[in-house]
Amino acid sequence: MKLSLACGCCRSSKAKKRHNATDTPINATAEELALIKAQLLEIEESLSRLWGAPIWSRTPEGLELRAEAADLIDRHFAGIVEQWTDTILMMFPAWYSSEEQVAKLKINMFNALIRMVDHLRDPEDLGTYVHLRRHCQEGMIARAKPSQFNTIHIALKQVILKHVKSTMTGRRMEQVRDAVVAAIDERRLMVSQFYIEWRERMLRESEEKYRNSVNHAPDPMYEIEPHTWAVLGANSAAEKMHLMMPGEEQMPLVGRPLTDFVPQHMRPDTAKSLEQVLRDGTAQAIDLPLGPYFYDVNMALISYGNKQFIQMILRDVTQRHEMLDSLLKAERLAAAGTFAAGVAHEVNNPLASISSLVQSLLSGEQDEQRRTVMHTILSQITRISSTLKDLVNFARPTTAQRKHVDVNALVSETLRLVTYNKRFSGIRVEPILAPDLRPAFADDNEIQQVLLNLVFNAADASPAEGGVIKVITENHKVGQGSDRSHRIKIRVVDNGIGIPKEHLERVFDPFFTTKPAGAGVGLGLSLCQRMILANHGTIRVDSEVGRGTSVAITLPVHEEAVQTQSAA
Repeated sequence: MKLSLACGCCRSSKAKKRHNATDTPINATAEELALIKAQLLEIEESLSRLWGAPIWSRTPEGLELRAEAADLIDRHFAGIVEQWTDTILMMFPAWYSSEEQVAKLKINMFNALIRMVDHLRDPEDLGTYVHLRRHCQEGMIARAKPSQFNTIHIALKQVILKHVKSTMTGRRMEQVRDAVVAAIDERRLMVSQFYIEWRERMLRESEEKYRNSVNHAPDPMYEIEPHTWAVLGANSAAEKMHLMMPGEEQMPLVGRPLTDFVPQHMRPDTAKSLEQVLRDGTAQAIDLPLGPYFYDVNMALISYGNKQFIQMILRDVTQRHEMLDSLLKAERLAAAGTFAAGVAHEVNNPLASISSLVQSLLSGEQDEQRRTVMHTILSQITRISSTLKDLVNFARPTTAQRKHVDVNALVSETLRLVTYNKRFSGIRVEPILAPDLRPAFADDNEIQQVLLNLVFNAADASPAEGGVIKVITENHKVGQGSDRSHRIKIRVVDNGIGIPKEHLERVFDPFFTTKPAGAGVGLGLSLCQRMILANHGTIRVDSEVGRGTSVAITLPVHEEAVQTQSAA
């Protein structure tokens, strides 16, 4: 026969019954257990001072009191679980709308109470806190509010105290009651620790994620203090860009006003843009030149708490700028080609007629003065014809016939051709040829034409006395790792007057020349560039006024180029 207790439970006898959890144990790491133990001891010490050593401590008296509370819960276990579950369903009806959810809740409460009792009997049994900590991180408690968890445990405390008061009296009842309250307080404090620990960890991870995403972003990013414009922070791309700026390598970045890093003439506009951000929230600048690069600049006012900073992001658009510039040059080249073809067609025929007429008159002319004039006319016609030929070559380029080329031999032959040209009077030409130079894969006629053009240009720029032109060949490597490849490099270096910096970007433009009127039409370097590019090479001009000019050409190595073509 089942007996009904004053607390509402039914039991068949007064024998104590031990219960075992039915869910899967959580295997905590040694680090987790050490952390939980340290937190628990700190809370135990606080509760011991609050309740007194006999109520909550690990003294023999305290452990005996805890065991008595555990025995009481075991005797009324089924009733406590039932009443606790009913109370939770009453407080949070929306959480458990189906029978399956209610059954799962009851199982969870059953297992949670078992682990709590195990810890009451043995304070070294940390299973209950291992589960609570894990649930704070990824389980049900992680999705609930701390106040809801507290409410659930206040309900448990009230249910257990009801059983204590209905089955015990006197001083011992008061001590067991206080021990139960201390046990529930300990759980609530531990879970609060777990909540705080997990939220702090999530906050640290979120901040680390934000910092890493900013720091590893490919675009330079800055945090700027409003009004002072001081740089508060910068990512690694900004630091790297700062080190590339001339004169800034040894200067600090953070702490200095942003206006220190832009050219003097740009500082007023920079300050205006920053003021616009404070006024409008955003600002933007397109194709801003900084050193040898171009950037799109986007700025925004960022608020956090009661503070603000200006975020500035620089997007490197140098490649886009170069592509647009190349497109404009290509359009100009196309227009110049069409124009050149038309000029050549319209001028060549009447010019040939004039030349024939002058030659026919010259054969019968006896007057020496008139013969001299006619020879002058013919020389000028020849000059015009040469220019027309350049125009035709520019307008209608032929396909390069690429083959194995001994570049050293080609350079030697080219220099022999110019040995007796009057342009080189007083100028020393020095070939510096690499003895182990690899063969190139190129059109030898076109490369020779390029070399002739370059050495003639060098001669025109060199002083009449003391001029030196060096033609240097060497093996050259480009790329890194598996992308590394071999090239042939040819440099034509002079000690002439040099080219002004503002003209360097235009040296390959058709019809652009720094020579005086009548000395050239500005097609030489354009043709050189076209021929080098047609041979899959590169050409670069470096110059300094008063110190000379260096033109560097690279060409593909014969073996690697042939292998690449075969693979394709």
